[in-house]
Amino acid sequence: MFDELAGWHGNYDTPTGTKLLHELVTHDVNHPSVIFWINGNEGGHNYDLDPLFAKEDIQKRPVIHAWEVFGGFDTQHYREYNYGIGSYDLGHEIVMPTEFLHGMYDGGHGAGIEDYWEAMWQNPLSAGGFLWDFADNGVIRTDKNGILDTDGNHAADGIVGSYREKEGSFFTIKQVWSPIKIERREIAEGFDGTFTIENRYHFTNINQCSFSGKLVKTAFGTTKASEQSFTVTAPSLKPLEKGTIRANLPAHWQSFDVLYITAFDPQKKELFTWSFPISLPEKIAATVVKTEGTGNVQISETDSLYTLSANGMQLVLHKGNGRIQQVKNGSGVIPLTNGPVLQEGVNNFKSFTRRTEGKNVIIESTFDRKNSYNTLQWTIYPSGWVKMQVKYFPGAYFTNLVGVNFSFPEEQAKSVRWMGNGPYRVWKNRMKGNQLGVWEKAYNTTSTGEPPLTYPEFKGYHSNLYWMQLETKGQPLTVVTPDEDLFFRLFTPKPIVDEYNNVQMTFPSGDLSFMQGISGIGTKTQKPETTGPMGMKHIYYDYEKEPMRAKVLTVYFNFSGKN
Repeated sequence: MFDELAGWHGNYDTPTGTKLLHELVTHDVNHPSVIFWINGNEGGHNYDLDPLFAKEDIQKRPVIHAWEVFGGFDTQHYREYNYGIGSYDLGHEIVMPTEFLHGMYDGGHGAGIEDYWEAMWQNPLSAGGFLWDFADNGVIRTDKNGILDTDGNHAADGIVGSYREKEGSFFTIKQVWSPIKIERREIAEGFDGTFTIENRYHFTNINQCSFSGKLVKTAFGTTKASEQSFTVTAPSLKPLEKGTIRANLPAHWQSFDVLYITAFDPQKKELFTWSFPISLPEKIAATVVKTEGTGNVQISETDSLYTLSANGMQLVLHKGNGRIQQVKNGSGVIPLTNGPVLQEGVNNFKSFTRRTEGKNVIIESTFDRKNSYNTLQWTIYPSGWVKMQVKYFPGAYFTNLVGVNFSFPEEQAKSVRWMGNGPYRVWKNRMKGNQLGVWEKAYNTTSTGEPPLTYPEFKGYHSNLYWMQLETKGQPLTVVTPDEDLFFRLFTPKPIVDEYNNVQMTFPSGDLSFMQGISGIGTKTQKPETTGPMGMKHIYYDYEKEPMRAKVLTVYFNFSGKN
């Protein structure tokens, strides 16, 4: 614990400060958890008071100035990742920011923490840091019909709400700051159940902790989910050592979709639950997507439109750009239109042709290295399912957003159920904290930190999509992908008031998006790119539009109106 003599952007005069300092130390001197005294915060330092701490404190504990370089500690606030010229990260003092990654709205806190924390962990002169702050500070206003007032963004900067509602950053921090770290693991053929871990405790052996595991078979439609537990062998690992744990898996473990491991501290409190995919999207898509049908795909043309029909579904595509003009079935219209539209890419799908492949009908654009190097292909199956495949190049070497958009009326949305990482939305610089699974949440308009709070937020980016079912006031829309690492975006959160223009919640055009690259989010004091490498733009070279180098994005649509 750091015990602070108040003062902020202005300090107490010496007579007043002397009295307050005496009361502070007299009251707290015997608290064993107090390891530092702080003489003022953010410029609230009265240097005449510094020697008085040692006179009052029999233990002579160190004194620091929060946000200054003082007493061998550099505690500057809200400095950028890799900040300093012979100072801070690049200096010789112990680095310990007493405030960093300010949590205004959904920015800061978890957004950027992984980059900061891993750099701190590797730096022998780093003593950690303090996030601002833990909880939103709201006042119930009896003069305003009992609303919870956080004064806009001035007091809504916690990782939990005023009633301890957990934001997405709460779980990101829980994973990143876990004293047990499980390294990334790809479960491939030959997997033997071992995971590399690091003991980031300073006084606890891993054999004082415990682990549990389970395998889950996910459900889609009318299929039922199932799970099976397994034991995990915990090794003897001293503080700061690396080693392995072993999942004692059943012989048929590969018949499941997801593997989970949970770590518990010596008091049996959960540290975190990690998830690892066994089944990749391509395998799940093969079980969900139905391509066979008894009838044939019917097609008609006008000067500007293709109209395709199969198994009661009708899809109308524009012949000039390949975008959806209308989708309907026997129950009415599904209002997905005006897509795909490339985001931060050249929309040059041109010269569409039609052909048949078995019982399937294919509508596709023509590749030309100069004029139509991005291509779009639609495949309509007799079942009524439709496949969209886009091969494209990002519009520049550095981009914020990479993917395609569609229009869909937000007022029609009721809820979403999906298989992917969840249940919280993500940002490019806040990917940790979720688990792979099947999730569901109702539509809400929550703006993070602004009451009323309904978490998780509905709108935003969601990672590692396998399939999605959007329930609407009309008919449901089902989307499936065989691609790994695909994001889906649900609408656009409420614009925020940020006088410094640092938070920068950047979203594509349109309403629904399928993305291979999303944006980061900034903080009150930093733009996304200064929170670390994860907050920087995406980088991709097109190799002079060489077709084999194009990004490939594939999704399947079920326009039948049935899940």
